[in-house]
Amino acid sequence: MTKRRAPHQLPSWLPYEGGQNTGIHGLRGVAAAMVLFAHIVGGTAEHVYFDNAAYLAVSEPLWNFGTFFVYLFFAISGFVILPSAFRYEPRDFAWRRMLRIYPLFLVFSLIFIVGNAITNLQPGLNNLPTILYALTFTNLLAGTEQLTPNAWSLTYEMMFYCLAGLGAFAITQKLRGLQMIMALASIAFLVLFPKSIYFVAGILVFILHGRRFVKKLPARPMLEIAAALSLAYASSRVHFDFRAGELGQPITLICMGLTFLYFLFAVEKDSITARLLSARWAQYLGTISYSLYLVHPYIYMPTRIVFQKLGLFSDNAWASVFLFGVVTFILSIAAAHISFILFEKYPQKLAKSWANQPKIIQKGTLS
Repeated sequence: MTKRRAPHQLPSWLPYEGGQNTGIHGLRGVAAAMVLFAHIVGGTAEHVYFDNAAYLAVSEPLWNFGTFFVYLFFAISGFVILPSAFRYEPRDFAWRRMLRIYPLFLVFSLIFIVGNAITNLQPGLNNLPTILYALTFTNLLAGTEQLTPNAWSLTYEMMFYCLAGLGAFAITQKLRGLQMIMALASIAFLVLFPKSIYFVAGILVFILHGRRFVKKLPARPMLEIAAALSLAYASSRVHFDFRAGELGQPITLICMGLTFLYFLFAVEKDSITARLLSARWAQYLGTISYSLYLVHPYIYMPTRIVFQKLGLFSDNAWASVFLFGVVTFILSIAAAHISFILFEKYPQKLAKSWANQPKIIQKGTLS
């Protein structure tokens, strides 16, 4: 059975309410759907309507806005993972995270490896070191790429899990030396990979949420709406990579601040976000969000090729993209649902069944 830490071992600065936050769960689903939306709009701009100036002008901010939701995933992880790292023993925390991430990741990584070996579409990824770095989530440290589309963000996630798990262990066990090492490692992670600042934003929001900081503010609904609209506009202006050179640009800092501000309001259980995303469709998208995030490139790309071969991309760009988007979305949801059952739910069910299986005691072991 998974072991939890005793409640008194959680630090006083880390209050924990327990239970599922419907707003955050729904945001996961919306984030995954928006990344799919970005690929539909941006992919057709790059590969189909690349000579249509009007379509390119409108699609670019939509592409920017959709891809930005990947960073919202990081903020969500910062919010939910740190308390989990304190609540569970390190071994159980690591097991839970690997069981959550790795089965689905491995399946689609193997699909990519086999497909790329046959087609050699990306020869730079067809070598053993790159494959091993990707499968062990060490590609960032090695300077190589992830394999399956969208999996680049999973490397960031796994590195954050390592830092959070070891950091929580060092704090609860009062290991000063390890605390110093983890503090330096975390700073290095932030400096070398500035995208990771969104994990920190999620952690700060969790701490302020536990202290009821937002509850004390007047006109919360209006502030939440203003923050959401401002973030939508700011995130559509630029395609953010958050490399070191971008951090000095005002729009980058503004976008970071607005993400923190909006998320601070959104995580409240009575927020507008929570009320809107408590609907069944949003909660369902939240449930299959990880599968949807990894599966949809394998639906989007062949569907786009079929549309191109059948001549379904007409001169009416928006009508064609709308039809393509509807078909791609429906197929992606169906594939994600199947993927969730086979590669997320089933492995966890097997692991739980194995953990609860009675242990056989050999003869002669009882006194």
